[in-house]
Amino acid sequence: MFAGFVDVGPASAASALFYWLFTSESTAENTAPTPLTIWLNGGPGASSLTGALLENGPIRLNDDGALTYNKYGWTNVGHFVAIDNPVGAGFSYTDTDSYVNNLGEMAEQLYEGIVNLLELHPFLADSPIFVAGESYAGKYIPAISHYIYEKHKEGDERVNLSGIAIGNGQLKPFTAYASTPDYLHNIGFIDEAQQQWAHGELAKCKEILDRGEMVEAFAACQKVEDDLYAKYVHLPFIYDVRAKSDVFTTLTRVMTDYLNKDEVRKALNVGERPWRQSDGQGPSSVGKPVPEHLKPDEMLDIPDQVLRNLFENFRVLLYSGQTDGSSCNFIGTKRTLEGLEWEGKETFAAESQKVWRVDGDVAGYGKTSAAGEAGEVSFLLIANSGHLVPTDQPLNSLNMFSRFVGGGDLFE
Repeated sequence: MFAGFVDVGPASAASALFYWLFTSESTAENTAPTPLTIWLNGGPGASSLTGALLENGPIRLNDDGALTYNKYGWTNVGHFVAIDNPVGAGFSYTDTDSYVNNLGEMAEQLYEGIVNLLELHPFLADSPIFVAGESYAGKYIPAISHYIYEKHKEGDERVNLSGIAIGNGQLKPFTAYASTPDYLHNIGFIDEAQQQWAHGELAKCKEILDRGEMVEAFAACQKVEDDLYAKYVHLPFIYDVRAKSDVFTTLTRVMTDYLNKDEVRKALNVGERPWRQSDGQGPSSVGKPVPEHLKPDEMLDIPDQVLRNLFENFRVLLYSGQTDGSSCNFIGTKRTLEGLEWEGKETFAAESQKVWRVDGDVAGYGKTSAAGEAGEVSFLLIANSGHLVPTDQPLNSLNMFSRFVGGGDLFE
């Protein structure tokens, strides 16, 4: 296990990204280089230690603050590193307010951090890299992956990207927001009149968006989602409609208490730097610099050409928890796929949906094309899971990711 900072930007920026690297626990007999998973949480501004400690890392931080071993950690597949991205999230910092203002700046910063990480740990140099994450990382991941793709075209192949995996991601924000009332109607939480009201309000958001008023459009669309839950649904946690409380607030409180202990900060080589969720979730929030600086970027789609290049040159997995009731729900993801054209789209569209089983039990539903090859695109609906898929379905998510990284057929 390794942890610490990698500098990013010019020295005058006094900025660094924090990483926590766990080495592989895989027992597979294989002479090929060990894969490396780069894990990113979203927000924007959420710490990726959410994944490392609560989702798919090899250790699990419990509600009482104790650590236990997570036998379903993705270190069973290969090396695993969680990076607090961008500066201002988690332990990552900037002493000069050098926060990123768009995905382009984020990708440039993160790429530098990844290259410096690989140089710092030479045993990772030949590892095939899989960039994975969830939620707003649905925008981070295509941006950094396409940046790597462009570097490859320039002859810079220091980052050996092999595939990307996005859970409950927001690639096309308005498409995502427009899916929320349909999701809630489909499961019986709102009636047709309430659904129509929401789409009417979303049409107003779209008008603002079409005028190029990005910050105002984000506020308008987010208000529709907030109002749907406040006026009609009355559930405490939009990211899992089964939950009885706001799970994020509880998780963030536990992480804040643990990660800000002196002995933990010492073990992680962060000095006196504090940890916080900079996306505004939970009691550790002291200002929200990351989302504030990225507000103009929140409603921008990942361009179709970016997605086409990734879909046609790398292995891609999009997965969604069935009970995520936010704008990151599975309907929005499926509509994004349906609206995109890429070489291989016809093959993917022609595939019938299949049952995904783990140890003989139904674990979800989905389809894939060209399994194990560049140009593979897969969609998977994870049954009985909310937004935090590796937390809700640890065995099944490990099975999913292991098959994906190994190039196996998800449905065999």
